[in-house]
Amino acid sequence: MAPEDLRAEGNAFTGLRWLLASSVMISHAWDLTQPARGLDPSVALLGFPVSRLAVFLFFTLSGFLVTGSLFKRGVGEFLKARALRLLPGLWVMLIVVPLGLWAAFGTIDLGSFLGDRDTLRFWWRNAVPIGGAYSLPGLFVDHQMPGVINGSLWTIPYEVRCYLTLALSLWVGLALPRGRFTAIIVAGLAVALVLPWAGLGLPEVVERSRGLFFSFYLGVLAWLWRDRLRLSWPLALAGVVLPLLLPVDLPDRTELAQLGFGYAALVAAFALPLAVKTASARLPDYSYGIYIYAFPLQQAAIALGAATPLANLALAFPLTVVAAGLSWHFIEKPALALKGGKRLPTPAG
Repeated sequence: MAPEDLRAEGNAFTGLRWLLASSVMISHAWDLTQPARGLDPSVALLGFPVSRLAVFLFFTLSGFLVTGSLFKRGVGEFLKARALRLLPGLWVMLIVVPLGLWAAFGTIDLGSFLGDRDTLRFWWRNAVPIGGAYSLPGLFVDHQMPGVINGSLWTIPYEVRCYLTLALSLWVGLALPRGRFTAIIVAGLAVALVLPWAGLGLPEVVERSRGLFFSFYLGVLAWLWRDRLRLSWPLALAGVVLPLLLPVDLPDRTELAQLGFGYAALVAAFALPLAVKTASARLPDYSYGIYIYAFPLQQAAIALGAATPLANLALAFPLTVVAAGLSWHFIEKPALALKGGKRLPTPAG
């Protein structure tokens, strides 16, 4: 992979993130409106909802991109940059969404709403973020997912943990040379692949961590060996098709799909035609805003009568893009301008 490919105009990462965020929203349109939750049309093809695949690919692309940031900026500036990317937009959403939804659809008075334990837990557990609180009182109590305001937020604490483990690896000296760091990562990925075969009945938090860390560190590995990474459309096609031919009940089928689709996503990011990459580079990066605003606006759309998947998307998607645009132009982009910091020499080996 040539160095110029890593510049924004040399890749299609922004367009891919738009696609992935929209895919999560499409899958949630079925989750939120249909009695058979999760059975969006992609399940018949993939064996799992496309939202799961999209989240995994988000983590792979994130692992690739933020590893470059860490090695170029150092631990302190890296953590500052990650905080500026995640937190300002999240914090504004945590204020705007609850108050806006209460004003439009609330069934209890404002004092009771603000003082309720669920409201306080929603704010502080997602603002930190440690997660585990996605409901608000008096809202959407008769919906398919009663009271759940933003079920997409569960991934953000895992992303923070990925950032912290990566930064810690460099800080304590495990990330250099790259051969040693590669060996450590490969050993961790191997453990992640073996765990399902052990029949341990893993808790949900461990199972989620396994899948998301697996995806993230695939991206880290890709960045570490970017100079050797071969971009091949035939290999990308094989990576997409072959996992889908495996038995649906194979324990590591999802991880093998992550590996194949993750490679295909990187090939798409760098090997699409120049016109596509140029168009992608010109897109404003609304993907984070789409991700954090879509779920509550889809719940609001149901309350307004858009209770089928297509009707839900027809109403909620434009509203979500508007919210994401406001978040990007007035919150996220100005926050990112505060990153600053000097860049370190790219390490060898």
